[in-house]
Amino acid sequence: MRGNTLAIGLASLLLLATLEAQGFEDGEDWKGPLRLGKKKVDYLHFYFHDMFDAKNPTPLIVAEANITQSSPTLFGMVRVMDQPLTEGPNLTSKMIGKAQGIFASVSQT
Repeated sequence: MRGNTLAIGLASLLLLATLEAQGFEDGEDWKGPLRLGKKKVDYLHFYFHDMFDAKNPTPLIVAEANITQSSPTLFGMVRVMDQPLTEGPNLTSKMIGKAQGIFASVSQT
């Protein structure tokens, strides 16, 4: 359960960071060196499937600290992931991509 919350929070944070990196408001002219004009707004909708209890789990633990198992936040755990992104909430819906990468539990509290 703790891992699911962590993965969802991480995915949300990464998406937010990507959107915030744009650096300009909706409809504002972007006067950068490429002179791209007005920003186009697109909305992405996808479902991130974090399968910890599956036959082939999508996140795998690759390292952990000596205190990880006694930590309420799993501090020191490092996982790698390869998870499907789908159009709908069911795994049987059309796969539109994959979320791949590394995440770590870094909060002690």
